[in-house]
Amino acid sequence: MLAVSLAVVFAVLATVLAVLLVDRGDDEGAEAADVRRAAGQFAEALVTYDHRDPEAHRDAVLGLATGSFRDEYEDAFEQGLAQIISEVEAVSRGFVKDVFVSEIDEERASAVVVVDVEHDGAAGPRTLYDIYFRLTFVEAGGEWKVDQVIDLNFGAGPAGPPEGPDVTTDTTVPTTTSVP
Repeated sequence: MLAVSLAVVFAVLATVLAVLLVDRGDDEGAEAADVRRAAGQFAEALVTYDHRDPEAHRDAVLGLATGSFRDEYEDAFEQGLAQIISEVEAVSRGFVKDVFVSEIDEERASAVVVVDVEHDGAAGPRTLYDIYFRLTFVEAGGEWKVDQVIDLNFGAGPAGPPEGPDVTTDTTVPTTTSVP
């Protein structure tokens, strides 16, 4: 009788523990999805701009940023980035390929984002493949905002175009990565 009672108690405890872990896992899954979405949006905004409206680019980036990165980017934009985008008639569009969420805690998160960038301007069209950024987020007002951006390309330049039997390209890949 005692063995049956203990077995029932353990079964109930195991069930409660399993429900708690599943609930916690769903919360962590939703939180990771929120960070993944925010990382993808920010990375696309960072590398997408048009010389006809550089302020739209600035506003998109600053709307997803906070803290030190927001201040640094605003300063860079005002000290010449907008002018460079306009002078070289730059149009750029980023496409997120992958987002890897590496850590999340109560107020901070980080992710690595991989993007391809199609760029056109006075120097002609080019495509940059596999550009990596590490983004650090803080939670502000219930949203994940970028607080720090680290270029993970290590000055090696972007990878060339993907290889395969169906892939052809006329783009030139530069030896350095230039991201506004």
